[in-house]
Formats: sequence, C-alpha cells, structure tokens
Amino acid sequence: MEMFNRKNGVNKIKQIISSVLTSSSPEERVSVLGCCLGTFCVLLMFLNLFKGSRSHSLWTDRLCKLNIIVIGVSLLAIKYKNPLGCFPAIFICGLDVIVCSLYGLQALCSLILDSVKTIISAFISLLIAALALLYGQALLEIVPGSWK
Repeated sequence: MEMFNRKNGVNKIKQIISSVLTSSSPEERVSVLGCCLGTFCVLLMFLNLFKGSRSHSLWTDRLCKLNIIVIGVSLLAIKYKNPLGCFPAIFICGLDVIVCSLYGLQALCSLILDSVKTIISAFISLLIAALALLYGQALLEIVPGSWK
C-alpha cells in the first residue's frame, strides 16, 4: 500500500507543477522557476562547504553565485518592465545546460569506468586466490608425509 501512496504523492506533485507552469503567466513561471533554480544553487553551495576546497567545488560555487546574481537581475528586470535585463539570464541558462550536461556525462562515465575497474580487480583477486590455493596444494604434495 505504501508504494501506491508514494506514487500518488509523486503524481500530485507532477500535477501541481504542470498546473503552475501551464496556467500561469510567463512572469509567474519565471518567478517560480527562478526561485527553484536559485534554491538548488544555494543548496549546492551549502553542500560544497563540506567538501573542502577542490577545483570542482570552486567552479560550481562560482557558477552558483553567478546564477543567483543573474536570477535576481532578471527578476528585477521583469518587475521594472525592462526585457533587456533578461539576456544575461538567458546566456547563463545556456551555460548551465552545457556545463551541467558535461558534468553529468563525466559522472556517468566515471561511474561506468569505476564499475569496470571494480569488476576487473575482483576477477584478478579471485584468480590470485585460486592460484594460491593450487600452489599451496602442489606444495603439500611435495612435503613429507608427516605434514599431511
């Protein structure tokens, strides 16, 4: 029964999101989606605090800060009816799509390669264990009878 309740909950969330995105004005959609994107950027910056200073967390931190600034500028541009203020946000959205897609592909490739490396190392470890067992048995055949 729990699985059906979770599925209904997910369907309700999908319905709410689709109703907000289809029945609202473009300004409302920009506000909702901008707030969601900004929230994810803040969450990512918060999670990067625990990773330490690596090059990956440095560029994602900068990209998140840039996203938050550009979202704020675009929301102000919409509020004051200045559509030219939305162009930096459009550029950054395209940059986000490219960078995050590349990062997702890199993560997927590293996941696959790590899995292959793990399978190969497990196979080699089992091969070494089997060879050690056979070598030990061969040595036991050579040892005098009192050790058998």
